[in-house]
Amino acid sequence: MAVLKYSVLRLGIFAVVFFGCLYINLGRFTFIFAVLIGLAVSWMVSYLFFNSWRVEAGEQLARWVGRRRRSTSEQQDNAAEDQLAERFHEHPAEPVAEPDEADPDQPGRSDR
Repeated sequence: MAVLKYSVLRLGIFAVVFFGCLYINLGRFTFIFAVLIGLAVSWMVSYLFFNSWRVEAGEQLARWVGRRRRSTSEQQDNAAEDQLAERFHEHPAEPVAEPDEADPDQPGRSDR
């Protein structure tokens, strides 16, 4: 509901400014100017004065998008990671022996 409320508000502000600019007749490019000014003013007014509505609508959209994304590939990825973690905990890897610092012939060691 928050997305609808915020969208109607922005559309209403845009319509008022757009038709106001058309009524004023801004010259040769009246329609283009009316669209640009309407978009800019509706964005500025809603950003400055209706911030809580904007944040609420953004959170609602994020929940919708997140729910859809989780329901497909993310669940499969999580299941695969869970299987790997269970397999690792059942059979942990053998501990790796530390290299002997006293052996100068070991490859990859630099002389001091």
